[in-house]
Amino acid sequence: MKVLLNNLPCFNHIDNISEITSGLSQHCFKVSANGKTYFAKTIQSNTEVTVALNAAKHNFSPAVVYYDSQWLITDYIESTNLSLSTMTTNQKITEALKMMVSCHQLNAKIARLMPKDIIGELIDENHFSSMQKVTLMQLAQQIIPLDNDDKNDVCCHGDINFSNVLIDNNNHAYLIDYECSCLAPAEYDLAMFIAINNIDDNKIPAIIHQYQSLLPLKIVSHQKLKDYLCFSYFINSLWFYGGSKNQQNPSFKPLHKQQWEKLISSISLEQERYEHLAKLFQF
Repeated sequence: MKVLLNNLPCFNHIDNISEITSGLSQHCFKVSANGKTYFAKTIQSNTEVTVALNAAKHNFSPAVVYYDSQWLITDYIESTNLSLSTMTTNQKITEALKMMVSCHQLNAKIARLMPKDIIGELIDENHFSSMQKVTLMQLAQQIIPLDNDDKNDVCCHGDINFSNVLIDNNNHAYLIDYECSCLAPAEYDLAMFIAINNIDDNKIPAIIHQYQSLLPLKIVSHQKLKDYLCFSYFINSLWFYGGSKNQQNPSFKPLHKQQWEKLISSISLEQERYEHLAKLFQF
């Protein structure tokens, strides 16, 4: 990876490259070059570039310096992310929702969220046993949101983890990491935000109220939010499960358990089926 960075045309002379290992997805690096510091990230699709460029124009994401089919290079922001901040949870929620609303107002031409496809890919990638696969597909049929109306879709970030919101030394907030971005109902982004940050259910009414106060013309559907919460817990659980198997990351297994248990507690099941699903994974 470092060899590839050295060959990028945006760098005349690189003084230092250090890998950033705190993320959970793509390879990221801090690069000192040309008398400045940059953030370099490997990308898998053009979606991240499209949204990052749009967000940078509106000054809530770092300026994009260079991009190609493999790399996205932006200014490096000296900052603290919300997950490491000393703010209270309520303060973190407020800052994150401001970023979400900014993202939702972007006019980005990107693909629409396809819940069935995402679940199918995650199940196929994880090489589950035949019995696990049947059980998971049956569950998927029960919880996939039935939303075919795209007229209210917005540019969703798709992963507003507190670690993806940066606060610089001047208290300016930035949103980063757009690899999960898609067009979808706002309720999906709200649901994923609640799920991925493991926010208590008792805070959901306040989150809805805050979001609607920032976008007064948007009425959040409680039922749609509930449906997307189940979907978010499901795909997060499958993603962390795959990570725990493929990357041997010790932090992934408890995150998989956390999201799976949240899912099971969020859906209505007969006792026998509940017990079966609760035992599907060996924690």
